[in-house]
Amino acid sequence: MAVIKATILYEKRFWVGLFERTDKEGYAIARHIFGGEPTDPEIYDFVLTHYKDLKFGSAKEIKVEIQRMNPKRVQREVRREMEKFKESSRPSTLAQDYMREELEKNKMAKKKLTSAQKQARKDEQFALHQEKKKEKHRGH
Repeated sequence: MAVIKATILYEKRFWVGLFERTDKEGYAIARHIFGGEPTDPEIYDFVLTHYKDLKFGSAKEIKVEIQRMNPKRVQREVRREMEKFKESSRPSTLAQDYMREELEKNKMAKKKLTSAQKQARKDEQFALHQEKKKEKHRGH
């Protein structure tokens, strides 16, 4: 059973949706930029049609404890969480930490790739330079 939490917030110039997923694999988060302010039906339609297209990061191990709760208590807790969220207008710190880790991981992977490409280009230039040197001295 997966628990999905969608948070829509305004970041700089765009409306952004954070989709947090907690299941047996662990905790993962995906980010989608909506652009203009989405309405409730647009968000609902997006979740129904494009949820499978979201690119969640690698699952982070967390302990998931699922227990049955009284439906009225669940409603009260959701209402309290929504009020708390309206005051802070920030995503959960777990989501922020997760996104920061994913960005760092992507940054390190890109850095390794670019340094490898740069080294390959240098090796190619060196080989070309050596070949030209040999051609110059071939006839003498």
